[in-house]
Amino acid sequence: MKIPPAFFYTFDFQFHNMHKVILMSLMVLFTHSCSNAQQEAQTKSVIEYFQLLGSNRDKLIIDVRTPQEFADGHLANAININYNSADFEEQLDKLPKNKPIFIYCLSGGRSGSALQSFSKKGFKTVYNMQGGILQWKAKNYPLAGSDPNAQSWTGMTKEAFNQLIHGDLPVLIDFKAAWCGPCKAIKPIMDEIQQEYGDKVKVVFIDIDENKSLADDLKIRSIPLLIYYVKGKPKANIEGMSDKKSILEAIGLL
Repeated sequence: MKIPPAFFYTFDFQFHNMHKVILMSLMVLFTHSCSNAQQEAQTKSVIEYFQLLGSNRDKLIIDVRTPQEFADGHLANAININYNSADFEEQLDKLPKNKPIFIYCLSGGRSGSALQSFSKKGFKTVYNMQGGILQWKAKNYPLAGSDPNAQSWTGMTKEAFNQLIHGDLPVLIDFKAAWCGPCKAIKPIMDEIQQEYGDKVKVVFIDIDENKSLADDLKIRSIPLLIYYVKGKPKANIEGMSDKKSILEAIGLL
């Protein structure tokens, strides 16, 4: 049987088009994979991030948290550009693209999203801190603009809380409120403990009115309440007003 020439033309045309489709698909897949790999390479562990900060002199450090979070403590020489602000993208346009950029937030979520914005705008060298400032604090790296005797939190999520209590140092959390008289009375004691035993325990203040969702999740019903965590597990609960000696005995420091 004689096959008409049109058959070969149609077959060759279809094969050629199929070849182009496969080639284009592979190119898209390869480009996407490279892009993801590049972005993942820019997210550094807190130790790598700390080392890179020390080895890069001409750099910008950007805290993408809220101004209130920034005021509670931030990395030295950092500037604050709130990721949730309406003009976040406009603020990025004002930054030089030829300098290494170091970004971070509370636990890595907002800065991870911000990393994509930086990449889209053509910033070549951007480092995101994995785990955010919570991991930075867990390593006892230095902070600026914070009370050296204590750390306080506002609007803490359950995820951030879990990261906090799973740090290297045990954590003694003082659940309090601004209207609570005994809470105010116990604060100087907590400050002393942080100052004298800061290498053995981290003291954190959490206002239940400013962290209502977290307080509800943890079923905090009365204050002041001190909870001592070691590697994420509660080891001691101290309810009501207590003296320094009793607190230290309860957490095993006496």
